[in-house]
Amino acid sequence: MTLSVENLNTRTVIMSKMQVNNKFEERILARINNEIGSDFKKLHRASLLVDEYKSRLETLREKLSYEEPNNISSFKSAFECEQHTCDTIDFQMAKLQEFGKKLVERISESNKALNAVKPDLEQVRKLQQLVQYLRIVQDIQEISNALTQCINGKDESKMINLYLNLYEEGDYDHSVVGRLTSVEAPFLKTFATQTAIHWHSLLKERFSKEFENVLKSLKWGQKEHDSLLIKPSADNITKAQLLAEYLFLLKSPAEETEQLEMIAPSIICQPLSTVTKYLVAPYRQRFMYHFTGVKQTNRLDKPEWFYTQILNWGKETHLFVGKTFQTSAVKAGKLDFNIRLEFMRGLVQLTIEKLIADIEEISRDENLFAHLLDETLAFEAELRENFGYPASFPSAICVITQPVYLLKWISLEERFCSEKMDMILQAENPWLLIDPNIYDDDLKIPKCADQFIRLLEAIKDRYYSLIQPGHQLQFLSLQLELIDNFRRRLVQLHSSGMVESIPILNAINYIKMVLSEWGENVHYLHLHAALVGPNADEINSVFENPVSELEHWTEKLLKNLATKAVNEIKAKSMPYRHDCWPTMPDQNNKEPFILSPSAGEMFQVMVTVLHNLERELSSNLFNLTLRLIAQQIDAYILDSMIMNTKFSPAGAAQFNYDMTRNLFALFGQYCRRPDLLFKRIHDANKLLNCALGTAMLLHETLQSEETSLEEKMKSLKELGIVNFKPKTCVEVLERRIDIRAF
Repeated sequence: MTLSVENLNTRTVIMSKMQVNNKFEERILARINNEIGSDFKKLHRASLLVDEYKSRLETLREKLSYEEPNNISSFKSAFECEQHTCDTIDFQMAKLQEFGKKLVERISESNKALNAVKPDLEQVRKLQQLVQYLRIVQDIQEISNALTQCINGKDESKMINLYLNLYEEGDYDHSVVGRLTSVEAPFLKTFATQTAIHWHSLLKERFSKEFENVLKSLKWGQKEHDSLLIKPSADNITKAQLLAEYLFLLKSPAEETEQLEMIAPSIICQPLSTVTKYLVAPYRQRFMYHFTGVKQTNRLDKPEWFYTQILNWGKETHLFVGKTFQTSAVKAGKLDFNIRLEFMRGLVQLTIEKLIADIEEISRDENLFAHLLDETLAFEAELRENFGYPASFPSAICVITQPVYLLKWISLEERFCSEKMDMILQAENPWLLIDPNIYDDDLKIPKCADQFIRLLEAIKDRYYSLIQPGHQLQFLSLQLELIDNFRRRLVQLHSSGMVESIPILNAINYIKMVLSEWGENVHYLHLHAALVGPNADEINSVFENPVSELEHWTEKLLKNLATKAVNEIKAKSMPYRHDCWPTMPDQNNKEPFILSPSAGEMFQVMVTVLHNLERELSSNLFNLTLRLIAQQIDAYILDSMIMNTKFSPAGAAQFNYDMTRNLFALFGQYCRRPDLLFKRIHDANKLLNCALGTAMLLHETLQSEETSLEEKMKSLKELGIVNFKPKTCVEVLERRIDIRAF
């Protein structure tokens, strides 16, 4: 054991020395970094640091030298002080050991005494528990006796206070049942609980009867009652509020474990409070009278009748209920309770029970079921809008969204929408553009596209009030399926030649723009989040795939449209391409340039084509088509004309005029920088019309093998040529007859 302690001490000393050395090294490194750092110009300071540390070491050596007379007295006093401290510590340790021995002896004596009285103490503890036990039994008996004496009296507040002493919901410090929560006494707990349940039943029966009588005196729930017009007496209102407060306070211990109320297998909710049940009771009686059995008002084809009745009752009474009885709930400690909404829940529960009884029979007839869906959705919308009915509360929608009926609903929607799409496309003038004053003037919207979007929006409005995201996602899937179906029909109409490209393009363009906007809507963003889950890296549009597919067809149809337009222009371009460009005489300086006569027909077609496209296409589609047409014309003029003919200086100047003052000007009516659309023609014009000396020098530079590619590109850039490679520039320059002649 001693050896282990010595080893441990030695190891501790070594570790301490290592830590001290590490601290010294850190201080030295910090000083060197501070003085020199990463600057090589400061390396000369290293010698200064060495000299400084040497001088400090010499000073310390002198202070610690035994040969110095002054140091001897200092060392002696330090050693004496250290020796005195060690003696003091030893003395205190000895006292501590002596005290420890005495303490062990004292504890041993105390344990003997404690063991001797331990049975007596245990007996005292049991007697104390018995006293507490009997005291609780006595409290229960006293409360029961007091309640027995006053149960038939008029002091109602005393009855409530006595009962709250026996049991109060959430009170674990003062009520008898609450104090027994953490006590291991099952028989006493049972006795106290059963006693509380007994008195709760009696008190609830008494106050419920009185509350019911007061409601009758208020003519509550009767046909002639209208809380908006009738003003009951203040005494009756006060009495009703007080009784409501008592009923809110009266809670049974059995209610702590009370299960949720199951209206249907998929509809579970909290049970209504006692006050709300009595407020709803007369309306339940009237509802059952009119809308069950063989009454004429109980018709499967008229669900709007009982929906309207519930809404009317709610409008007549819900504000009165909230104003009158909310204060009673607050006084009873129910701060998060809203009796107005719970009363509305009680009325809505009548419709739920009615639907559960009838929906199976209604669902056998598609017309009845479709009508029920419409009326239920309208009822739900009015509940939320006029009463602020929470989505978390049970509602009639919970019945029609049960799995079997939800599938039938979606099937009906799908079939109806398919029939509606057929009607849209087969209607009279489905491709007629709607009034541009209704929407943006830049949009050309065919009537069929607008009606299809309205159809999608109607579906969204119908399922928007559904509570569960899973149900909404099933309708979203239907929307996506309809979009794809409509796109296929448009493509089929175009492929069969029944409809031209432009109406199809306008329809696809409008649908694509609307879907892109919807994808940023909060409703659809929530659906995407529900679809991909909370751990998704990013949230995209739920219409991402349909929009992508529509964009693909937009590009394809635009490319075909542009190619068709360019082909019409090409058909009229032969006279211009085969004009006498090599032999064209010089222009008289006094006469201005005019458009080449051979280009007139080509430009006339170009003007007509562009004008018609601008008039018939949406602006964004026209801009894309304009760019595609310009690119094809640009490539065609270069490949089929410039590279296949020779240009005299006069011919090049005329060609430059035709392009810059006519072609560019024509496209300049529709865009700001037409020269950027015709980059090849723009650069070719510069090469064909630059000065002869410049052209020859550039031609020589580009053909020289000794000139690097970088220098060649630099020469082209100085002339403003940025789109041609050197080889193409050489070919264009060689179209000049003056360079060949030289």
